[in-house]
Amino acid sequence: MRVKTFILASSAAAALALSAGAAAAEPNGWYGAIDAGWHMAQVETDHDASFDVDGDWAGFARLGYRFNPNWRVELEGGYRSGPMGDVTLSSSGADYLCNLTPAAGACNAPEGDIEAASLMGNVIYDFGSADSTIRPFVGLGAGVNRVDTSFVSSFASNRARGFSADDRSSELAIQGLAGLAWAFGDRGHLDLTYRYLVSNVEFDTSASTAPQLGKFKGDYRDHSLTLGLRYAFGAVAAPPPPP
Repeated sequence: MRVKTFILASSAAAALALSAGAAAAEPNGWYGAIDAGWHMAQVETDHDASFDVDGDWAGFARLGYRFNPNWRVELEGGYRSGPMGDVTLSSSGADYLCNLTPAAGACNAPEGDIEAASLMGNVIYDFGSADSTIRPFVGLGAGVNRVDTSFVSSFASNRARGFSADDRSSELAIQGLAGLAWAFGDRGHLDLTYRYLVSNVEFDTSASTAPQLGKFKGDYRDHSLTLGLRYAFGAVAAPPPPP
C-alpha cells in the first residue's frame, strides 16, 4: 500500500512539474528540501556472512546553498528503516553461525532491524541552463552513518542455537547521488534522487551456546530512490530595465 501511494504521488507531482513549462531561473542562496522514498541495504561481515535488509522507507531533510546556476552544497540528514531479511553464508568457515551445512546456503530470517541515520555534506552539480524546466544533477557526499543493529534469531539443525545482537556504531560514510530536477515556478523543484551510501559497521553478538562469535565488522551498503520537494529562499533577480 505504501509503495502504491508513493508511485501515485510521484506521478501526480511529475505531471504538475512538466505542465509548468519553462521556469524562471532559480535564485542563488539558501534552500530547503525534504525527500521520501524507498531503500534496500546489505551488511557484509568478516564472519563470511551477509545480513540482508528488506526494502522499506527512507526519509531525508536537506539545507543547501546555491553558489551559481550549476554548483550547490547541502547538509543532509537521513533515516533508513531496516527490517531484517535472510542471513546468507558465503563460505564453509561460517557454518557455525547457524549450525547449518554450507550447502544449506541461508539461515532462517531473524526477527529485528538494521536501521541507519546519516548526516552528510553533499556537493552537487546541476547540468543545463538555469531556466531549464528539467535538469539532471550528480553529486558526492561525505559524513557519518550511525547503524543500529538489533535482532534475535533461533536456528536449529543438529541442536537449537539462539543468536542475537543489540548494538550500534557510528562510522565515516561516503555517497554518490544522481537524479533529475523538475522546476515549477522560480523557487520550487521536484527532485528524483538515487543515492548509493557506503560505510563501515560493527556490532557485538551473543549466542546461547558455544562458540561465542563476538564482534562483527563489515560494510553497510545502501541503495535509495526518493522524491523530494525543494524550495529556494534567495531573492529573485530583478528583471533588466527597459531599453
